Amino acid sequence: MKNIIFFLSLAFLLSSCVKESQEYKDLLAQNDSLQAVVSGKDKDLQNYLKTLNEIADNFQAISEAEKLINKDANGDHINGNAEQRINQNLQLMAKKLEENRNKLAQLQGLSNKLKSTNKKQELANLELQKTIERLTGEMDQKAGAIDSLTNVIKQKDERIIQLDGEVGRLNDDVAQKASIISQQEDELSSAWYVFGTKKELKNQKILTKDGMFKKSEFMRKDFNRDYFVKIDIRNTTKIPLYSKKATVLTTHPNKSYKIDEENGNKVLVIKNAKDFWSISKYLVVRTD
Repeated sequence: MKNIIFFLSLAFLLSSCVKESQEYKDLLAQNDSLQAVVSGKDKDLQNYLKTLNEIADNFQAISEAEKLINKDANGDHINGNAEQRINQNLQLMAKKLEENRNKLAQLQGLSNKLKSTNKKQELANLELQKTIERLTGEMDQKAGAIDSLTNVIKQKDERIIQLDGEVGRLNDDVAQKASIISQQEDELSSAWYVFGTKKELKNQKILTKDGMFKKSEFMRKDFNRDYFVKIDIRNTTKIPLYSKKATVLTTHPNKSYKIDEENGNKVLVIKNAKDFWSISKYLVVRTD
C-alpha cells in the first residue's frame, strides 16, 4: 500500500514538472497556432465558395440579360421601349462583368495566399488556378458578347436613322405631290362669276361697245378679271344676284341650273355643278 501511494505521488510530481517545462509550453503554443491556421483555412474556404457562387450568379444574370437583348433586337426596327430595355440590359451586363473581374481578383489573391510546400494544399491551389482560368475565359467570352451586341445595336440604330431619313424624304415628296395635287384640284375646281348692269359690264370690257357678249372676244381681250368673284365649284350651289332681273350671258347647259327668287331678288341655283361648268368656268349675268 505504501508503494502504491509512493508511485502515485511520483507520477503527480512528474506531471506537474512536465506542465511547467518549456517544451510543454512550446507544444501548446504550436497547437494554438495550428488551430488558428485551420480556422483561417476554413474561413478562406468559405470565402472561396461564396465568391464562386457570386460569380456564377453574375454569369447567370449576364446570360439572362443577353437573351432579353437578343429578343428585343430581333427584327429591323427597334421601338422606343425596346431600345430602353436594351440599354438597361447592356448596362446590367457591363456591371455584372465588372463585379466578376473584381471577384476573380479576390480568388487570385486567395490562390496566392494558399501557396504552400504541402503537396495536398498545392494540388488544391492548382485546381483553384484552373477554376480562375476557366472563369476568366468565360468572362472574356461575355465581354466579347457585350461588344458584339453593342455593335449590332449600333448598326440597327444607324439603319433606323437611315430609314428615318428615307421616310422623311418620302414624306416630303408625298407632301409636295399632295400640295401640287391639291393646288391642281383647286385650280380645276375654281370658277369665276360676275353680275351687273349692261353699263357696268361694258365699263369692265366684259360686253362689247354695242352691249353684246361674245365669248370668243371675251376670252381674248383684256377684260378686268379682278371684277370677277372667284369661287370653288365643289361647294357653291347658289349665287345671289341682288336684282329683280337676271339673264345668263355665258353658255351653260339649261338643265344644269335655274333662276329662282328669294326675298324678291333673283338667285342662280346650280343643280349640277359638273355639267354647269363643263363649257365655261366663267359666268356672266346681266341684271337689267
